[in-house]
Amino acid sequence: MAYAVAGLATASGGAISAEAEIHYSGLVNYKFNQESRGYEAHTFPLSHGAFLLGFRYVRGTSDNSATFVMQGGAVSNAFRIYSFSFARSVAAALPRGSVVSQGSFNGSGLGRLQDYACEFPTFLEPGIYCAGFRFNSGAGMQYGWVRIKWGGCSANKYIVRDYAWGDPGDKIKAGQTHLHEDDTQIVPQAVKKPAAAPHADSQGSLGLLALGALGLRAWRKSRQVIQS
Repeated sequence: MAYAVAGLATASGGAISAEAEIHYSGLVNYKFNQESRGYEAHTFPLSHGAFLLGFRYVRGTSDNSATFVMQGGAVSNAFRIYSFSFARSVAAALPRGSVVSQGSFNGSGLGRLQDYACEFPTFLEPGIYCAGFRFNSGAGMQYGWVRIKWGGCSANKYIVRDYAWGDPGDKIKAGQTHLHEDDTQIVPQAVKKPAAAPHADSQGSLGLLALGALGLRAWRKSRQVIQS
């Protein structure tokens, strides 16, 4: 009963879920790539009023920053960070398949991808990266990931490809879109067709050849009769 209550409803907001679930955004492909000076921002909704805010501060062609902010969690918001010893706001770049909850989280909900001078050790070279976050809107801690196509530093342009988050109690991995997608699926073996029976002519020829030279001459004569 406690687990069912913990699996509260999703972004649509209503009923209690009888089973835990991972909520997947589908392909978003939102681009943060404008050239004009100023802010560009976009909101990515989660459940229970929480949302992920992505933005990019544009100062020119090579002097920009990229950041995420977790907001709306009534109890707490946090981002998976690179290291407490480095900075408490620098987002970690998570390998696909890594458990989001197994790492350090800040308490500010701020996840900075890169600054103006490329001083952060993550989100440097172009590539596909995941960042992790968590929030608590009163139903329990929920973890999620956002997948980013990073254009490289120092322009710091990026595309939010997709994102997902789990219900309270879910152990979500970076890139995971379904709760049981790691379950092994047994593929049935292909049914083998029975070997075709040898043709009657080939059966006779094999028997004659087994008799040596005499059999070979007889086989040749039989072939001549068939061809004539």
